[in-house]
Order: sequence, then C-alpha cells, then structure tokens
Amino acid sequence: MAQAKPFSDLIKAVNKEPERRTLQYKGETYEYWATVLTMAQREKIKRIQKNSEDANEFAVRLLISKALFKDGKRMFQDAQYAELKNEWPVAEVEEAMLKLLKSDADRDAEEDEEEGKD
Repeated sequence: MAQAKPFSDLIKAVNKEPERRTLQYKGETYEYWATVLTMAQREKIKRIQKNSEDANEFAVRLLISKALFKDGKRMFQDAQYAELKNEWPVAEVEEAMLKLLKSDADRDAEEDEEEGKD
C-alpha cells in the first residue's frame, strides 16, 4: 500500500504554469490558456461584481481575469467587460468558465473522451 504524502505537499504539486484550454464553437476549436484558479482570485472577482448572485457576470469577469495567450499575456482587459457581455454567446462563456473551475483530473478525463470520439 502506498504511503500518503503530507497534505502540505499539495501546494508544491499545484501546476502554476498556464495550461491550454479549448472551446468548440460552430465546428471550430478556439484556445486560451489559464493558470489554476485560487480562492483569493475567486474572492477578488466576487468583490468586483456588481451583482454577486449573477453567474453570467462572474463568468465574464473570470474570463477577463484568467484567459491568457500562450505567452502568458492577458487575452482581455477589464475595460472589455461590456464588449464580451454583449458579444459572446452565453453557452460558450459558461463552458469557458467551467473549464477554468474544473480540476486537472477532470480536464484530463474530458480530453481523453474527446480524443476517443475522433
């Protein structure tokens, strides 16, 4: 039986590098990169929300905060909130948000399922 690692080792095991995320929209694959979402980052987004109960506002603000280009630069600026809210289809915003909230294991399993469909 394998010996369990100390819980404090979890912090060291967290991947702090941006990871590739993808979205499907009208048969096209779009990619963005993001680091793991921390509790502090989630709290910061909740604090700047005008309506703390609005999941769509949270999703857009989360994307603005976390979506990166491959080189690690932010994909969106804070001032683009209205543009994204008015232009992005809600289903794709929600899907992107869920991908930011999923654990690495969940994303790996999802990618394995998608590869099996090809």
